[in-house]
Amino acid sequence: MNFYHIFISLTLIVTVSSCKHDVNEQSSNQSNSLDSLINQSKLTEILVLPVVNELDLTGKISMDENRSARIFPLAGGIVVNVAIEVGDYVNKGQLLATIKSPELIDAQKDYKNSEAELLNQEKNVEAAKSLLKSGLMSEKEYILTQNQLQIAKNNLEKSKELLDIYHQGTKPDEFNIFAPINGYVIEKNISPNSQFQGSQTESLFTVSDLNEIYADANVYETDINKVKLNDSVNISTLAYPDKIFKGTISKILNVLDPISKTMKVRVKLANNVLLKPEMFAQMSINYLLGKSMKAVPKTAIVFDNSMNYIVIKSGDSTLVKKIEVESVNKNYAYIIADTKPLDKVVTKDALLIYNALNN
Repeated sequence: MNFYHIFISLTLIVTVSSCKHDVNEQSSNQSNSLDSLINQSKLTEILVLPVVNELDLTGKISMDENRSARIFPLAGGIVVNVAIEVGDYVNKGQLLATIKSPELIDAQKDYKNSEAELLNQEKNVEAAKSLLKSGLMSEKEYILTQNQLQIAKNNLEKSKELLDIYHQGTKPDEFNIFAPINGYVIEKNISPNSQFQGSQTESLFTVSDLNEIYADANVYETDINKVKLNDSVNISTLAYPDKIFKGTISKILNVLDPISKTMKVRVKLANNVLLKPEMFAQMSINYLLGKSMKAVPKTAIVFDNSMNYIVIKSGDSTLVKKIEVESVNKNYAYIIADTKPLDKVVTKDALLIYNALNN
């Protein structure tokens, strides 16, 4: 073998050796990088949980009628003064409005007439006593006179109660409207100088204690079997998009609306006045399907090429497992997968590790 052939042979040996070293170094770097990713990731046990699905509904916030008061007019009249505005907090007995009403004058006349009638009947009874003693009146006639006195007393009491209800103001023809409970004024249907009839069906004011409120939603006929009393509900609003209000279904109105073909459900909520009546509410109801399945956090699912995968730590090995996703809620994915009891699933950086294992 001449010198040239020896030189070529040595060059090939060095080149092959260098390539092997580079491949080994690259493989080692990849292994170290994967180990680093796995160490930084989060591992969670694969649980077996009851399958909880979610039913999303739209609804609105409404006041609790049992903690509210609608104030209707006792008589027709003209509004002299309105002391509050919608949204104001009022205490029980606080002045809301003053009304000028001719009907109040009539009520005062009735009261005075009842007073005069009572005095007249008292005199008749005194006279009847004398006639009874002298034998000029029978016992039956005397009892009838006493009955007339009792009727006069009752009429006067009714007239007085009516005047007390009116809460007469500083003028004879004016009466005041006061708040019957503590709460917020959520409705006001009068303004100064407006006129109304005593027979109107619309309330003048509505005062509500907003410490407890309702969230109402309509359930379509196809979803009625998915809701029941005491189901947990998560509620979000446009006003507080990052805040979740939690409650349970407190009432199911077991009738369908004839037009919309929906059934109303009601969720009772403790409230710190953040939620206001008529707010839009997005409601998510959790309901059980009656079976249990393997469950992993949603962040563990990797979707690739129309298939679902998870990355698991099984003993000392890190593996990619193909799975079937049965259903998903806000927290968990319920899966069908070939896993072992001690296997743990990667829930943080699952996609990065999946890509590293497939390269």
